Amino acid sequence: MKRLPAFCVALLVSTLAIAGGAPQAVPAPNNADIGYKTVAQALASLRQDKDASFSVVRGWTIVTDETHLTVWSFAPKTDPSFPAVVKRMVTSTGTGSKVTMSVLCEAKKAACAGLVREFSNRGTGTPGGNH
Repeated sequence: MKRLPAFCVALLVSTLAIAGGAPQAVPAPNNADIGYKTVAQALASLRQDKDASFSVVRGWTIVTDETHLTVWSFAPKTDPSFPAVVKRMVTSTGTGSKVTMSVLCEAKKAACAGLVREFSNRGTGTPGGNH
């Protein structure tokens, strides 16, 4: 199963680089798949997770959890969508794998829609800050 961790690393690399990708279905903000009621709860819980590693890229807090093949992107305070988090997870399809995206955004509806659009238009990239 050496491919799964390598795939997660590839997902992280694509998160750090703003790489164009095929548009994906746009999830609605405040998606229940995120697993937390608030952005603050998600961040606090991940800070307690020994498997999570943290970095900051262009102000965004990026949390990588290779054990669960998940990358979390937390919006900085300077972003219109703050507070918000985008969760991308690699899941098995039986014949391969896919990346699913969930969003929890507590900002105004327009800012949240911009966040979802930005992530969807860039595939798995981290927004550059312009919505």
